[in-house]
Amino acid sequence: MNKNVPKETLSVTISSNSKKISNVFDLPRIGAGHDGIIFQFNNQALKILKYDIVVRKEQGLMTFEKALYFKDNLHLQRITQPTDILLDQDGVYTGYMMPYIDDLTSLKKKGTPRYRQPGDFSCGDLIESWDLLEQDFSQLTTNHVRAKDINRGSYLFGSDFMYLCDMDKYVITSGNSDDLNRSSLNFTMAKFLAYEMEKSDAYDRSRKREINYWVKKQSNSRGFFQRIRAEIGSDYTTPISEFTDYKVKTLLR
Repeated sequence: MNKNVPKETLSVTISSNSKKISNVFDLPRIGAGHDGIIFQFNNQALKILKYDIVVRKEQGLMTFEKALYFKDNLHLQRITQPTDILLDQDGVYTGYMMPYIDDLTSLKKKGTPRYRQPGDFSCGDLIESWDLLEQDFSQLTTNHVRAKDINRGSYLFGSDFMYLCDMDKYVITSGNSDDLNRSSLNFTMAKFLAYEMEKSDAYDRSRKREINYWVKKQSNSRGFFQRIRAEIGSDYTTPISEFTDYKVKTLLR
């Protein structure tokens, strides 16, 4: 280790209560992306953003105006939205606070009693999370927010199953985003099920195109959630992995 390399320091203040954190880099680091670094602070997560305001606007990232709008207008249950604003030592917007979700599927937990794979959760967990996400996406639409850039890194799996993180590229719109948000939610859930299907012994990589076509088809279907409910039936204790193993067999037969 090069002892001559200076340690990173950044003092931030939580806007709502003026609480000061002398150096966020002393906090546990729990994630990072191209647009920022995430630290754990008690039961909250702090995202320290990269880039200046010009680049953030050009790339559709989390500007101060967008973070403030999300904080003041949204009360989401399964999407980790901004809940407070972070200011640097000069009083300049440098990031935001959001709920911390202890991801039980993280590789850091592998080998511990708490570690779980997404397929270990039950179909009841899937239905409950999906229902709450439907309510969240409906709230996005009501408040003229469009969900964007949901990808594999957007999923978190707490003790009560699925959450979505990273609202940085969500956009505030002037029009009606109902159809687009419904499609985004359907895609989110279909893609999750597809990821789980790919783990099944019955999955054939040579037929991946059929699974991708199924995801695309469900993304544009208004009855997708109802069909999955019907296929699961009344036994909500069935593991998701068992359901997706059955599902992939029916799709690829």
